Amino acid sequence: MPRPFPTNPPRRRSLIPAALAALLLCLPGCSSTPRPLPEPEPVVLPDTAPEDFALSITVVGPSSAETDIDDRYLVEPDGLLRAAIGPGATPRVYPRQTRQLTEAQIQRLWRLVGETGLLEPNTLTRIDNTEIFFPQRSRPTALVYIRQQGTGSHFAVRLPVGDAESAMVAQLVDQLADMAWVPE
Repeated sequence: MPRPFPTNPPRRRSLIPAALAALLLCLPGCSSTPRPLPEPEPVVLPDTAPEDFALSITVVGPSSAETDIDDRYLVEPDGLLRAAIGPGATPRVYPRQTRQLTEAQIQRLWRLVGETGLLEPNTLTRIDNTEIFFPQRSRPTALVYIRQQGTGSHFAVRLPVGDAESAMVAQLVDQLADMAWVPE
């Protein structure tokens, strides 16, 4: 006749109370009430453009048999404006020199960048890199790179969607197009 198998070996019985005690000690540290995240501090931008201020905006539009809306604007820290218009104007294209911006024009662009809200910590349009982000071509999208105070930030903003950020980015694109003498 086979021997019955013990249900709880003696060694395991001594582990059960120890495990329960450890569990009870951990319970006060657990909480079912979620803690709210602290509000991020608003970004305080300098009143004037930093010396390393650079701006790149590439507008990628819907593909169609009639036209591709692709524009690329690049403002370098020394105020040199570069522009490429038409198919093939991607964030990887280094456009030709269009004009040298005045200090007043650079400051105007800096104020517009601040008004977009892109540099606020809670923006939802931040992406990892404009050069490797490929938006759907169902509607125009502005791929924006801003460099200021040693930090570069990348964004993808749908145009126009009616929110304040989108409207201000569209205004920034229009300002760059005017500065680059792009006809409407």
